[in-house]
Amino acid sequence: MTLEAAEATSAAEIETARALVAEAEAHDGASAISDQALLAAAQGQRALRLFSEGGSPRPVAVGVVGDGEIDLVVRPEERGRGIGAAASRALLAATDDGVPLLAWAHGENPGAEALLRASGFAPVRSLYRMALDPALLPADGRDPFGLPVPEGLALRAFDPASPRDAGAWVRANAAAFADHPEQGRITEVDFAILRREPWFDPEDLLLLAAGGTGDAAEDGAGELAGSSWIKTVRGENGDAETELYAVSVRPEYAGRGLGRLLLDATLARMAQHAPERVTLYVDGENAAAVRMYETAGFTIDSRSRQWRREPRAGVDVRMDA
Repeated sequence: MTLEAAEATSAAEIETARALVAEAEAHDGASAISDQALLAAAQGQRALRLFSEGGSPRPVAVGVVGDGEIDLVVRPEERGRGIGAAASRALLAATDDGVPLLAWAHGENPGAEALLRASGFAPVRSLYRMALDPALLPADGRDPFGLPVPEGLALRAFDPASPRDAGAWVRANAAAFADHPEQGRITEVDFAILRREPWFDPEDLLLLAAGGTGDAAEDGAGELAGSSWIKTVRGENGDAETELYAVSVRPEYAGRGLGRLLLDATLARMAQHAPERVTLYVDGENAAAVRMYETAGFTIDSRSRQWRREPRAGVDVRMDA
């Protein structure tokens, strides 16, 4: 097998990579490459590589490397022939052995975990995908923006016409996820790119604005106490999967029940989409969040693990498994 790697830089090449990632996600039920990794690659912050075989223009795998992390997905029908191992070797060869390196093994994936362990990685973090029976969504047609909120706060949708809303969301998100290695690093540029995704709907980005319901809240001038973002994707036959993309509360507003308020509003908004599938992702170590979601009826659907390789300056890393 001759595996060739080419860096994807053009819009067409990036779209080809996204299509392969989407095909694998439809097959596996989860994406092997995160939105954050693809976002960084699209901005040139990480290298996006298309792997092809024998000179064929059709890629058999996609890899992302940079920012101390590697990501890889193999086209489903091409698995089991050593492509993953060969592509992994190529990605590792492009990294600096003198710095720590992170990688994900998504879902129950003993093959990927064997490759990572053979290359000196060890598990350091867990990620749960949780699912909710759509029948448990509110069935009373409640308005997600009509729920009672504490005095001094207002629940409303993101306003794409307000330049202040974007900055307020980025600041609140960074504060809420200050210790999160991916979510807390989203910039205004990143946020603008995410809003151009075909699934983005401003009514699916719920803002809990400080300052009540006066002019400051209406024009987005106030800061945010928290937010909840829903990602809804529809298939070719119109069926919908809606995901709780990110819910956050600023640290200074913690302990006031605002996380549950945002979750209740989120579930009401999700019900308006009439989805066939409802999901979310949460760090396995975040016991409080896991309990809150379980109280709402979510159950753990799958577990993923992040792996870390310590600096190995001068060591030749091989993945022959």
